[in-house]
Amino acid sequence: MKLFRSKSAPVLMVVLTVIAYTGYIASCTNEDQVLDEFVQGRPNFSETELVSVFTNTPPTVDGIAEEMWENVTALKTRTTVPNQLGPENVPANFQGYGGKSYNVSMKSLYDNENIYFLIEWDDNTLSLDRETWYFDPVDKRWKQESRYPTFNSDGVMIREAFYEDKFAFLWNIDKSVADWNTATCYKSCHTGLGAAAGYSRHFTNAPSERIDMWHWKLVREGAFGTFDDQYQDDAQPNGRKSDPRVAGTGYYDNKQSLTLTGTSTSVSVPKYVIPSRKYYYWITQEEIYNGTAKLITAVDADGILTYDGGTIDPNTDTDFQRAGSRSGAKGIPSITNSKVQGNEGDITALWKHTGSGYVMEVKRKLNTGDLEKVDINFSDLSDQYFGIGVFENAALAHAIKANLLLKFKK
Repeated sequence: MKLFRSKSAPVLMVVLTVIAYTGYIASCTNEDQVLDEFVQGRPNFSETELVSVFTNTPPTVDGIAEEMWENVTALKTRTTVPNQLGPENVPANFQGYGGKSYNVSMKSLYDNENIYFLIEWDDNTLSLDRETWYFDPVDKRWKQESRYPTFNSDGVMIREAFYEDKFAFLWNIDKSVADWNTATCYKSCHTGLGAAAGYSRHFTNAPSERIDMWHWKLVREGAFGTFDDQYQDDAQPNGRKSDPRVAGTGYYDNKQSLTLTGTSTSVSVPKYVIPSRKYYYWITQEEIYNGTAKLITAVDADGILTYDGGTIDPNTDTDFQRAGSRSGAKGIPSITNSKVQGNEGDITALWKHTGSGYVMEVKRKLNTGDLEKVDINFSDLSDQYFGIGVFENAALAHAIKANLLLKFKK
């Protein structure tokens, strides 16, 4: 678990400035968390059922649990990362995470138009350092930190992953997935696929089967108050797709290929940089439009980057280089982003981090008007089985809880 790779005050100030700018993260204290109330047999909560209660007065979706939530019965459960192994018992993409466990509390309300969720889960760090760009002085190349942990020959982790925190739901669209109610998310989980297919993937088992996948990502959506709306179909080996979005909105890789000056060698480098910042975690489209972020137009054999108005020489500015198992004092984000528009952005999610975990409020229409069978429709208020996943600084390895049930109190 990690908060920042660099502990310097300037880094902290940059992050706090960006967070304050977004307006989506509210301050609070650890005492605001309710997860420490997780006790077996405690009254007024269920370990398997989430009961959504009708309300004439919807909650204010701002990441702050207002008083009206106190009278709603909670689902309180524990998610655990499985000790998944790949072919020939080789640890695959869950290596380094297996066995980690997190408490989750959920409550739900609905009105005539929307369904609302209050979600709280354990995680005592903000993981913002997602695949940050750095400079390797030996190879004279710009590289990105790995989204996966690094291990030595004995299988001991020697470097944490550089990724983000995430949370996910899986729902059965139109009750199309066979035997969903007995297994939920495990119905589309396929393991033992081998390295070429990514060891494990999600896809459904028939062309008629569709799963609605809500996938919140701290760095890519967290600043803009959305919960990435995706779906799964039967495409193999990877059936995960994003719902339709308005072109140019949402997140994109801050990456491009440039030819080394005076050569025919093509290399990968960041696309945009904000020269005045030291260590930051995303670049917004607004910063690109207003000129705060500069387009990198050239790179030479020594790794010197050229942008409109200046250069960055990582050989003399050694803060872009790594320092053992930690980051240097400077890093360039892997992501440019803006608030996603269209079907992919039709779930609102506002959150805060308390220091010991997340508090998130979620809002989505009962019926999104989806005509492409990529969204679940709650409007008939029927029971819906679902599964959840908690990702702590993890690209793929997630703590799982399957076979949960959403019920509407009519």
